[in-house]
Amino acid sequence: MKSPSLVALPVLGILFAAACSEEAAAPAPLKDPGALLALTMESTVGVLLDELPMDARARAIAELEKKPASFWEERIKRQIETTAYRLVFRNLYFEPEDGKGILPLPPVEGWKITVKGTPEVRTIDGHELLAVDYTFEGTLLGPEDEATKADARLTGPGAVVEESFVLPVDPEHLIERTGYACMNESDFPPNSVDTENARLFYDDLCEADTVVPDGGCHLTAPIPTESCADAVKSHVGAVETSVRFERLAWDQALADAARVGQQLPGVAELRAMPEGVADNRIVYRYFPADSCAISEGCVGAAGWRRLLQFTATVQNLGALDAALGDVGPGSGPVENNLVSFSECHQHMHFNHYGNFAFGDGSQELGSKRAFCLESTWRYYNNEDTPFTHPYTCHYQGTAAGWGDDYIAGLDCQWVDVTPIDSSAAAVTSSLSFHVNPDKFLCEGTVKTDDAGNVLYEETEFMTEQGEPESRIACDETDGTADNNVATDEVTVPKGTGGLVTEPCTRGQLGPARNCDFQLSGAAGSCTAGMPATLSCTGGAPDKPVSVRVCEASGKLGAIPCTFRDALATAVQEGAALDVSFTCPAARSAAEGEPGGTYGIYLAPLVPGDATTDVTCTLN
Repeated sequence: MKSPSLVALPVLGILFAAACSEEAAAPAPLKDPGALLALTMESTVGVLLDELPMDARARAIAELEKKPASFWEERIKRQIETTAYRLVFRNLYFEPEDGKGILPLPPVEGWKITVKGTPEVRTIDGHELLAVDYTFEGTLLGPEDEATKADARLTGPGAVVEESFVLPVDPEHLIERTGYACMNESDFPPNSVDTENARLFYDDLCEADTVVPDGGCHLTAPIPTESCADAVKSHVGAVETSVRFERLAWDQALADAARVGQQLPGVAELRAMPEGVADNRIVYRYFPADSCAISEGCVGAAGWRRLLQFTATVQNLGALDAALGDVGPGSGPVENNLVSFSECHQHMHFNHYGNFAFGDGSQELGSKRAFCLESTWRYYNNEDTPFTHPYTCHYQGTAAGWGDDYIAGLDCQWVDVTPIDSSAAAVTSSLSFHVNPDKFLCEGTVKTDDAGNVLYEETEFMTEQGEPESRIACDETDGTADNNVATDEVTVPKGTGGLVTEPCTRGQLGPARNCDFQLSGAAGSCTAGMPATLSCTGGAPDKPVSVRVCEASGKLGAIPCTFRDALATAVQEGAALDVSFTCPAARSAAEGEPGGTYGIYLAPLVPGDATTDVTCTLN
């Protein structure tokens, strides 16, 4: 990779030279205290209206036009986040000799969003949307030599790099509308993408029919037959834009305004972020006996399980990287059993990453998780936080000022709360994430021998093969344990409530949304594995209702399913409606899941409307 050049300060150089004799050696060029990059993007964001019947559309538009500026700003932030995957993993798209490294977004605290004008109805790629234009600005502040590591072309003030994107005008319901066409599943386990986190896997460069083992995006079958760009244009409406990075001349006042955070000198120190644990939701999934989640102890048993998903975010507060380094064959972490190969996930796991628990951790509600240690978000913005880093699942670590985000929805990123008895009333308790509970990662200063090799010390922990697990020898910083636990009070709702039955919080509308659905009556019966039809009546043309048919569990009852997991979804507009589906087949008699039962869930397409006058009966 091209070595960074030093930027001289001309005025100081001239003054110094004038004060010296002609025979004196020229002074060494002076480095700026850091590097500044201005980031800008012009784009359009909106709400897709196609899925609303015409009689309800005008009323929905009127309600959306009353939304405060904060509504549009939050939707803009979700669209901006669709650029994060490609920017954070940008270095992996190119060869080292290309000189193209990571170009991260600034921390959210430094985002400046300017909405231009007022929302208006527009037709984009044949889709009707209520849309508005905006400008996004931010400033990246980092070490002086990091600018050219981020991109070799950023050699001095005025140098510009642009990253082009095709973004969905409406960033909601991405996976419901475009499936996996835009989801880059590289280096992630199956089942990691869901309705809430899809924007964080968004990669507009994903092509049709490409699979992960061959260098493509896709892992989940069926493999998409549309490219991401085509899928977005066909099903949502696209905006073509670019994120522009311009290197600026050093400006101390601008640096002071952009600065976020200050590292603890001379150490690595991990913080479990409460903001992550607060991002939680309850979902339901069925696990066959051969599931990875069972083999890795992520759920208590096979069958339908109720999962409390949450985000586990670890921030490195220190000035040193919290690193394992190379985890390949023969490496120190492998030889000392800090890491082990996951047959299911097909990469090395750091065995003592963290503990998850709900309540006191009894009833199998607490467990240890093994994950990769990576750097996925730049939380600090200062002269000591690099723009780039070397860390992946193959060379593990969290860079100074960066964080490692295990977002809610990733496989095993949950606590199995199936044993909680909420049949009579909701249950509230504490959800906790304890990072580095067994001190296998050094939070302080790593001990080395005279040759600089990392030292290890044996522990009481053993591998499944009976071999001792050793931790990195460490001079631990006092008080590190104070940052290692994050908690949040969480309520497990009565019955089988969860994400799908909770109120919508972002103004989601239409049949694809996964919030504000309510169970209509008790679970119904049908002939397992056979075609079935519901006859539905009620509703009105101007107040349409989404009818969603979901599988029911012999143990848990009706399962509040997402749009993609539904047996059928239809829109009731007042006229008689037939909803056809295949009656759930038997899952496993041994697990008490004989099939033949379903639940009906209803939600208004326009928030605030009623659903009580819709009834469905099996023909």
